[in-house]
This record gives sequence, C-alpha cells and structure tokens, in this order.
Amino acid sequence: MAKYLLIINPKSSKGKGKAKAERIRELFLKNGISVDIAYTERPGHATEVAFNGSTDGYDVIIACGGDGSVNEVINGIMRSKKSVKMGIIPIGRGNDIAWNYDIKGSIEDSVLKIVSGKGKFVDVGLVKGGRYPEGRYFLNGNGYGFEPLVTFLAMDFKRVNGIISYVLAFIRIMLSPPSPYDVTIRTEREERHVRTQQISISIGRRMGSTFMLAPNAVVDDGLFDLMYTTHPFSRLSLILAVIRFLRGTHLKNKKDFEGYRTKEVHIKCPSGGVSSHVDGEIVSYNDGYDFDIEIKKRGIYIFS
Repeated sequence: MAKYLLIINPKSSKGKGKAKAERIRELFLKNGISVDIAYTERPGHATEVAFNGSTDGYDVIIACGGDGSVNEVINGIMRSKKSVKMGIIPIGRGNDIAWNYDIKGSIEDSVLKIVSGKGKFVDVGLVKGGRYPEGRYFLNGNGYGFEPLVTFLAMDFKRVNGIISYVLAFIRIMLSPPSPYDVTIRTEREERHVRTQQISISIGRRMGSTFMLAPNAVVDDGLFDLMYTTHPFSRLSLILAVIRFLRGTHLKNKKDFEGYRTKEVHIKCPSGGVSSHVDGEIVSYNDGYDFDIEIKKRGIYIFS
C-alpha cells in the first residue's frame, strides 16, 4: 500500500497550519488513505524532510504551502533520486506553481486531485550558481534582474500578499529602477552579449501571481521558454513592459524582447551584481556572476 507524507509549516496561514493539516488528514481518511504529517521548523527544513521521506520509502510526498514550500519539497525529492510522486495543496502567497498545474481550487479540490491519482510527469529545472554552486531545482521559473528584485521585496511585506504585494513591490522598485547588466547569454541556438535588465527562464507560464512571463510555455515539453530584454529600458519603458507582462503580449514586441525555447542556458556577468531567484527563492542577491541552467525532461510526476 502506498505511503503518503504531508509536509507543512505549522505557522502558515497565520498560525493555522496545524489545524489545516488535521483537516487534510481527515479528508484523505474519508477516501481511504492514511497520511503522515511532518511539520517544518525552519527555512530549508522541508527539503530535509522531503529527502528523508523519499529515502525512507514514502511513495507520495505532498507540499502544503506556497511556492517556497513547493520548491523546498521538490529539491528534497529530486536530490534523493527516488521515484516519488508529488502532490501540491496551495495555501501560500502567490501559488504560481499550483496555478501552472491547474491546482486552483479549495483544499478539498486539491486533496481529490491527489486521491484520483491523475497527473503527469513534468519538467524540472536546475540552476547552478550564486548561493547554489551544487544546484537548486525549480518547477516554475528562474529569473534575473528586475523580476527577482520585485519578488524579494514582495516577500518582505508582512500584512499583504498575493497580487497586491507584487504591485506595491513594483512601485517601490520603480522609484529606483535597476541598472542594466552586461551579460553573455549562451544557448544551443546562439551566444549573445546584451545589456539587459531582465532575463526569465520559464517552465510554467505565470510568475508573481499575475505576470504571464512565458504565455506559451508547456510544462512537459523538455524545453525552457527563455525571454530577455534586448537593451536598457527607461522608467517609462519598464512600466509599459510590466503592462505587457500582465497581458502576456511582450513577445510580440521584437524590438525590446527576445524569446525562444531552449534546453539549456548559460549566463555570465563578469562584473557581477546580478540578482536571481527560482520559484521566488533567492539564488543570488546583487552578487551573482555565472549561472548554468538545464532541464530534466519530465523529471517528476505531479497530481493535477
């Protein structure tokens, strides 16, 4: 019989994490499934718990939380090298990963998706660089420049979340827009030197609760959707670009944006100072130089 493990932060949902965990356990029991619960104690703990759970014989590991929690869990599973299936119950700030896999309903709906057993193998990204020379996995996206700065600031807000936190962060960043980076971007298609303020390497379509950075992305095609700005933007141009991100129409502007699909990306910034994130988690903060990003085609099974 399959073994299920639920990983959740007891302080999530304004301290209601434990109550929600028990509710989730009851929902699974109603469907004839027994679920063990592991409560996280500190940042990064979910990765340790997921790794140990994978190596201890759990067949299904469920991340209950936001994108950060999901990212920690996927890192634990992938590092274990075990064939573990993953469930997601979104109760976080943005829940972009869950949205990309059509997990958008209530807790009950999310549980039923897992109980049904229906899902698919999806791609997993791996970036090496910054604080993770050994690599950090991701399910949604890896961003550089403007995007991670907005994401990091949105995470600092304590009393607001979701789209409101990202809009406020965007307004704050626009008061002092980031300087462009001199970078070399190398893929199997080309090597290009650009001054850019934004690079996005996406598996999923949406980032930051509402920005459609990769409107045509497919989560199981074995390819990243790479997008970057081709020259420095003024403050007004950045505002117009964000409006296009909201609509997912930026790639129609060939003058300002380059975008195509690729299996791997190599980014070099000799002068350093690049900020980067994966799934909203910090990879570098104004101190990145070189990054190697590769894709694991259909690397994990997710119930959806």
